[in-house]
Amino acid sequence: MFRRNPWQEVISGVGESPPFLKLLLASLALGCVGEAVAPGGSPLELLRLSPDVWEHGEVWRLVTYGLVGQGGISAWSVMQLVLVYWLVMQMITWLRSSGARSVILGGVVFSGATAVLAHLVSDGLGGPVCEWRPFWMIQGQGVLVALGLASFAATNRYSTVSHTPLLFGLAIPTRWLVPLQLLMALGGALATGDVGGGAGIAAATAWGWTQSMRRQS
Repeated sequence: MFRRNPWQEVISGVGESPPFLKLLLASLALGCVGEAVAPGGSPLELLRLSPDVWEHGEVWRLVTYGLVGQGGISAWSVMQLVLVYWLVMQMITWLRSSGARSVILGGVVFSGATAVLAHLVSDGLGGPVCEWRPFWMIQGQGVLVALGLASFAATNRYSTVSHTPLLFGLAIPTRWLVPLQLLMALGGALATGDVGGGAGIAAATAWGWTQSMRRQS
């Protein structure tokens, strides 16, 4: 009997990528290059999530921040973009192209709004605030990876992540990716004070899981 290996499908890619994914990856790559060429001074900074959302009413940032990559030109940024491709292709396999687009767009807006609200509450209560760069955890590919991993865990919740040297071949239940991602978000928020970004990653995880479960059922 034929059995699918979802993890292997993600690693190897699944079919031809749709135009929206190609445009998304190009936009993310452009953001990374722009940050490397003109750190903090690129026109693309007008698209990133920042306090300007509530200070100057620039609400479009709640959508565009998830389309502009960050991290400059580095091996880590390349790995993140490759991961975005694999995870979105997996979403398309299970949810179809239209479902994947809806999960991504809705998740970006929901996570951005949650991040802004958490930042305002933390600041109002005298909590930690990341003065260096608010919302750095959720910018660009950060929110997309969170959405994609949660969706992957939901659609493959009865499988295991194995047969990969990254995990020493251990059969790790795929659904464990969700609490692991939440723990990493909590650690990042505590270490840097980016409460808004951490809350946004948690919101993206919840959105990716619940929406993928609903659309798969």
